Amino acid sequence: MADINLTPRSALAPYLKLGTYGSHHGVPGAIIRELKDFTFVSLTAFKGQNATLSNLIKSKFEVELPKASKTESNNDITFISIAPNQWMVFRGQNSTSDFASELEALTSGIAAVVDQSDARAIVEISGSMVRELLSKGVSVDLHPLAFGVGDAATTLAVHLWITLWQTEQSPTFRIAVFRAFGSSLLDWLINSGAEFGCQVQD
Repeated sequence: MADINLTPRSALAPYLKLGTYGSHHGVPGAIIRELKDFTFVSLTAFKGQNATLSNLIKSKFEVELPKASKTESNNDITFISIAPNQWMVFRGQNSTSDFASELEALTSGIAAVVDQSDARAIVEISGSMVRELLSKGVSVDLHPLAFGVGDAATTLAVHLWITLWQTEQSPTFRIAVFRAFGSSLLDWLINSGAEFGCQVQD
């Protein structure tokens, strides 16, 4: 029998082509990079357990569970409110533990935890023209006075269902999409950003 070695790949590895697209004049208006080796977990409070869950999260992670369309972060962990009593939890690649299992054990009996890491692709997009780029497909008001650091939205971007949140004032956004639509997300971002100069980085 042949010896088969399987090498794990990120969600966008087959589609991510590094380089600058569109305008090459000056600094690119948008910079895109894929986030890798993250944990992305859905957290849903059981009926009547919201206050208990909030207290547990605050005690364990020193962060308040955010209200509607907001995020709260501490170090490399971000809680993103996506619906009443429901959050997505992002943890970056600095984690060496099984974060999803840790969260499930912590919230046993009061919340449902589902690891979505392998089911999602997440990109980070930044640059001086990133709001203009996103506004081509997102119906949310992305003006700095309406949407800033700590704000989030679960919405349609063209035909894609995304979770969008702002992480830095620069501005910098993160976009999570179902893995199967990762290539479509890249196509939309690159095509929408071409007029400003769109650079894809590793």
